[in-house]
Amino acid sequence: MRWFYVPNESTEGDQIGPRMAFEKLYREGVFSAYMAYSYLVRQKVLGNHQDALNEFLEAARNFAPDIIFIQHPGNGYPMDREYLQRLKSMPGNPKLVLYEEDPFGHFVKRMDDTIMAVLAESDICFLGGTGYLAEMAHKAGAKKVRYAPHSYDCQRFGTSWQPTLTRRFDVVMIANLTCLKRIPWLYVPGGRSRKHTAQAFYRHLGDRFGLYGVGQGWTGEPYCRGKIAFDKQGEVIRDAWMSVNWGHYDEIAMYSSDRLPISLACGVPHITNYQPGYEHVFANIPGLFIIKSPQEALDVALYILSLTVERRNELGFQAAEYARDQLESTVVYGNIVSVIREQLFNNQAPLPKQNRQ
Repeated sequence: MRWFYVPNESTEGDQIGPRMAFEKLYREGVFSAYMAYSYLVRQKVLGNHQDALNEFLEAARNFAPDIIFIQHPGNGYPMDREYLQRLKSMPGNPKLVLYEEDPFGHFVKRMDDTIMAVLAESDICFLGGTGYLAEMAHKAGAKKVRYAPHSYDCQRFGTSWQPTLTRRFDVVMIANLTCLKRIPWLYVPGGRSRKHTAQAFYRHLGDRFGLYGVGQGWTGEPYCRGKIAFDKQGEVIRDAWMSVNWGHYDEIAMYSSDRLPISLACGVPHITNYQPGYEHVFANIPGLFIIKSPQEALDVALYILSLTVERRNELGFQAAEYARDQLESTVVYGNIVSVIREQLFNNQAPLPKQNRQ
């Protein structure tokens, strides 16, 4: 299978997790050929969108893929259905596969024309959630909608460490809180509960609670410690006895951001809000506590703080073990590739388990 990967990257190589996964599959012989084409980077280099479209088409034609796997397209790189049909009609008639991890809403952050065109032309699409998100994809014309969770890469997160016996924080939250249209009380869906959760923790824990993030919603809040680099968040999480989050778009079934896999991989207990379907995809994971209100989040935190340090570290170890087995990028993307082989190429068996890990 010849695999043409089209990552959404601001700089070449940004998508560490999927690149690691696909390079591994190529080394193992699952892909007979592999190429990554960073479409946003190339558009920036060329300085002209039409030239970028032409080069994309030519690069794909020269590679002669069986699969064109594209991530997170949008109107920053417009593509219409006619152009996508040209991609699919080149010699070999490659299959177009979309993986869209981002959430969308009915009114806030709606699907734009480009992603709707890609959905309509995709042979199969993988989404980070189901529920109304899957329904939106069907209405856009998607033929096959499948689910795939967010993942983490083991290069930056879940690396070896010796759990400490003392921590700077009891609880840490890593979360942005942007106000829509600069209206102080108008947040992205889920934002209000996110703020209420943070306020509840600060009221009870004071400086033993720390929050890292940006956005107008945190302005003036004494517990907010500002921005943190993406690849540094693991260090902060490991300096707390637990992490907590209330996700945006908290009504999308089965959806979670990369906050969940990253937090689990860091090896400390994690508290997160319930979303429909969590009982099917994230049930009974040691070290993961799923709650339904800010007050319940605080209650669970007080329970965890009532455990011995040894037990807290044991829960963190079990959480990291689960994340490594189920949510690490080579596992998640390996599963995606297996589904594609089964459902688009009926004559190909799924990958052996040892190739998915």
